Amino acid sequence: MKKVVVSRSGGPEVLEIVDCEAPKPRAGEVTVRVEAAGINYLDVYQRSGSVKMPTPTTFTPGFEGVGRVLNVGDGVTGLKAGSRVAWINSFGSYAEQVALPVEQAIMIPESFNVDQAMLFQGVTAQYLLAEYRAVRPGDVVLVHAAAGGVGQWLVQWLKHLGAVVIGTASNEDKLKAIRSLGADHAVNYSNGFLEQVRDLTSGRGVDLALDAVGQTTFSDTVKALAPRGMAISYGQASGIAPDVQVLPLILKGARVAGASLFVYIGDPKEMQARAAEVIAGVQEGWLRMTKSTTFALDDVVASHRAIEGRSTQGKLVLIP
Repeated sequence: MKKVVVSRSGGPEVLEIVDCEAPKPRAGEVTVRVEAAGINYLDVYQRSGSVKMPTPTTFTPGFEGVGRVLNVGDGVTGLKAGSRVAWINSFGSYAEQVALPVEQAIMIPESFNVDQAMLFQGVTAQYLLAEYRAVRPGDVVLVHAAAGGVGQWLVQWLKHLGAVVIGTASNEDKLKAIRSLGADHAVNYSNGFLEQVRDLTSGRGVDLALDAVGQTTFSDTVKALAPRGMAISYGQASGIAPDVQVLPLILKGARVAGASLFVYIGDPKEMQARAAEVIAGVQEGWLRMTKSTTFALDDVVASHRAIEGRSTQGKLVLIP
């Protein structure tokens, strides 16, 4: 079978495709034929070494995917050959086949297409809105990169909760996509967003801000908070977010938080419960996914150039 291997840190060109033996399930594992592997910014951080993470010297990227079970190991119950599953916390997804611990396999409805079955961003949206601040109807929420993978889930989930959503993006096509998802306001942040947000809120600011961009946005994201507001940094697409001055937070009674999905899915039972909420939202129809941008496994280098260039909307996936 084919898989992608990274043996040194660097740009997209360090992603190499190699031939190897197909995995065999050990006790408590299943092997899965990969239908699609999710491409996430976390994969970029690991490949480039730009964020220090506990990554092996040589590895196959990818935490997320969807596929069908091929074989089950000893002691596995509840799954069998042919079961359709997704995963969001098992390494090595950029491959034609992968071995998963059975507790990491999330059962997926047969009716789900690939776009609906990619759960990494959906579960990210779920924990961000469940763990930090209770969103009430009428709350004003700022979502950066709202046309991106997580952003699209956040906009829809926030509207389901009754929030007023201000979404940001870098060009008009992405702003149209944000509006189509139900955002109340779409702001181009290429030349700054702070004054636009202040104008839209009559100077008050936002109750909650969700920032995955990092270095180029987070300082102004904090300035955009209303009294008692909260800013959550959960990604660093433009680089690591700068340090925050405490005094302005004190004067507003505002808060800042750092967020990591893996803190909230380390317990497989908790992960399964969060995924179940996402699956239910899709089945009920208030969460809908736009078409993913797909790349063949052989085009993995181009896929990483695309995600780093932020030239695409929504989810990016590899098709083995």
